[in-house]
This record gives sequence, structure tokens and C-alpha cells, in this order.
Amino acid sequence: MMSFLNRSIPIWCRSPILHTAVVLIFLLVSGLLPGLREAPSLGFPEKKLISLRGKLLEDPRLFSPSVWDSGGRGMAGIAVSETGAEGLPGVPGPAEASAGGRVQVFFPGGSMPRVKEFGRGSELYVEGRFTPSNTGGRFSARSVHILKPAPPLERFRTALRGGLIKRLVERKGKPNKWGGLAAALLLGTRENMDGGTASRFRDAGVSHVLALSGMHLAILSGLLALLLRPLLGKKGAALGGLLFIGAYIFLVGPQPSLVRAGIMYALGVLILFRGMQRQSVPVLAAAFCLHLLADSRSAFSPSFILSYTALAGILLLSGPFRLFLERFLPGSLARPLSASLGAFTASAPAAAAFFGVLRPVGIAAGIVTVPLISLFMALSGSYLLLGFAPPLAVLLDTLLNVIQGLIYRTVELASLVPGIELPLALAALLCPLFIVLLLIVSGLYRNYRNYLAPFA
Repeated sequence: MMSFLNRSIPIWCRSPILHTAVVLIFLLVSGLLPGLREAPSLGFPEKKLISLRGKLLEDPRLFSPSVWDSGGRGMAGIAVSETGAEGLPGVPGPAEASAGGRVQVFFPGGSMPRVKEFGRGSELYVEGRFTPSNTGGRFSARSVHILKPAPPLERFRTALRGGLIKRLVERKGKPNKWGGLAAALLLGTRENMDGGTASRFRDAGVSHVLALSGMHLAILSGLLALLLRPLLGKKGAALGGLLFIGAYIFLVGPQPSLVRAGIMYALGVLILFRGMQRQSVPVLAAAFCLHLLADSRSAFSPSFILSYTALAGILLLSGPFRLFLERFLPGSLARPLSASLGAFTASAPAAAAFFGVLRPVGIAAGIVTVPLISLFMALSGSYLLLGFAPPLAVLLDTLLNVIQGLIYRTVELASLVPGIELPLALAALLCPLFIVLLLIVSGLYRNYRNYLAPFA
């Protein structure tokens, strides 16, 4: 049975019909899911709400770095358990009711240090005003009260995460110039970056490099495998990497793109131990199904949809793109460019749905920034995990500042190129047609090349 699967899976994976069907399904899902988000059950008319009670589901994120008490704001999702309202007909004063679902809460800047200190898993009571929206609504809090601290393990996680962030952004009481970018890439917090930097990454079409994803996991787990493989062998290093990924996702939070990468890594370890041949498309499809079963709510997030569609595009479309590009470009340039084109094409409808604008300049900018980001992460991750003696720390600090300068300069130049406003309906029509045409033409070209091979 196992040998039959090993023989049959590659045949299925090479089928252009399967490639087309899988990409179109991903595009269809990415277009439909944003409109299917389940609204929270709040117990009262939305305009009457004055308070929420619930558990903090994630680490609060600060809007305006270093502006704690002069207009800075933060946000986080809360699992609502109880709501309060006033102004109800026939009810004197405020009333309370049980509720359910997730609501995005915006915190006043003055409360953020305390909310961040208690962290994910703590129980809050917030007073303010609810605003409906097509993403489930948001609650703008005027006051915040901590009702119950998080469980001990969550408190340990919050303290460890805070300590690691401080280690990156400060050295001997002084700020590290490169620490803000390192904290964003390694721990998923952008609070220590300059206010306009994230906007420039977005305008350059490379904001995905700041969002923790499979690329970040691959770099960090690769560093660990480099250390463990000589000691534990291939399978031992794979298990060590799996344990590290689980701990890392727990530390930084179960972001959909990270969970997707973690599931795929776990499936890869299982395939390794079973002695099977790994095929990326079936592994991606299995991860997609397992992810939906484990956390169906995450399927509504941009991170989930863009992560799966982009990777599907890389796996299924980069080959056809490379067939053409290698006729004009060297392989070292054609390979990353074809991967960027595949990811951009497959994720374009989702990007149009969420952001209303496409930024093709990111295809070229990513070829420059991704290698620099990988090197930056490797060096800053080594600094965070191992630490260095003063002479080596000075050299490392210099290298990281130089690499960060190159990254920021590339992003700044790319951000000057305007994006393309593309309606969702047009993107959803053009991208599948282009994908089908690309696969058909590449199949014909491959057959033509194979036909001429014996006469070459």
C-alpha cells in the first residue's frame, strides 16, 4: 500500500489539471471567506453597548510606539463572555447579559502598559463604545479593569517574551538601532520600529516579510538544525526542530501563517520517519485541511488566506514561470523571480479583497529584501540565543546596522512606485484566466521541448 502511494502521488502532483483546480479552489476560498465571518453574539443592540467582559486572546499591539500617555492606542482581540448596555426601553440604568464571540478592542494608550504586563489569557472589563463593521465590529475602550490574571504558564510566557524583546531593543541601557526590526522579525512585535517604517514596507509590496511566517520559521529552525544535526543526526535534529517550532509558536502567538508552517513541518517529520517521499502539494493540502479542523475561525483572517494562496502559487506556478524566465535570465535570478511571480499571481485576488490595491513592485523588491532579511534574522537570532563577548558584539552590531540600512534603503526606493488599484471582481476574473493560460502554454512548451530533445 505504501509503495503504491509513493508511486501515485508524484503522478497526481504533476497533473496540470490538478494544479489548475487547486489554485482555483484557493482563489475561490480567498474571495468568499472574507464575507462569511461569523458575527459575535452580544446580547444587546450594538448601539446600546457600554461594556464588555472577556479573556484577552492575544498580545496587545501598540499603535504609536513610545507614546504611552499622549494619544497612543493599542488593540487586541477579546473572547467576550458578558456585555453591558444602557438606554434600553423599560430598563432603568445599565443591564448585563451573557455573550459570545470575538471582538477587537482598542485600548487607550495610558492603559497599555498594564494590559501588556498582564498579557494574553487575563480577564478584562472594559467600558466604552461599540462600532459595528464588516469584520465583526470593534469596541473603543475608555477605561480598562483587570479582573483576573492569566494562568501561570501564560504569565511565564508573557514575562519571557518581554525579556527577549528588551534584550533585542536595548544594550547596556541604550537602544539598539537594529533592535526594532529584529524584534519584529523574531518575535512579531513592531512597537519598537519607527512609525513610518511599516508603512513603507507596505507601500513597497513586501509587508509580508515583517509578518511571521514559514520563511521566518525556516530560518530559525535551520539555525537550530545546523547545531543539532552533528549531535543527533537527521531524525533527531528534525524532532528537535519540531519541539522548537511548537515552543516558538507558543511564545510569539499562534498566527495563522506560523501555524500553517508548523503543521507542514510536523507532516514533514512524520513523512521522514515513515520513509515516504515528501511531495509539497499534498503536504500543503493536508495542512490546509488540518488547520481548518483545528481552528476554523482563523480561516477568516488575511494572514491565513494570503499564506495559503501565496504558497500554493509558489508550489504550482513558479515552475511554469521559470520555464520562460530561464530562457532570458540566469537560473540564480530566474528561480527567486519565478517564486515571487507565482506567489503574487495566486494571492492577487485576496490582496485586492483585503487592501484594494496591488503592488507589483514587491516582486522585484522581494528578490533583494528576502536574502537580506534572512541574513539579518540569522545574525540577530544568534545574538539573542547565544550572546557574544564585547569585541564580537561590536562587530555584530556594525553588521546588523549595515544590513538594516540596505533593507530600509531598498524598501524606501520601492515604496516610491505607485500601486495598482484593482477591484476584487476584476482580479478574481483575470488571475484564474491567467493561471489557466500559463499552465496550458507551459505544458505545450514542455511537450514541445521534450519532443525536440532526441534531435538536439
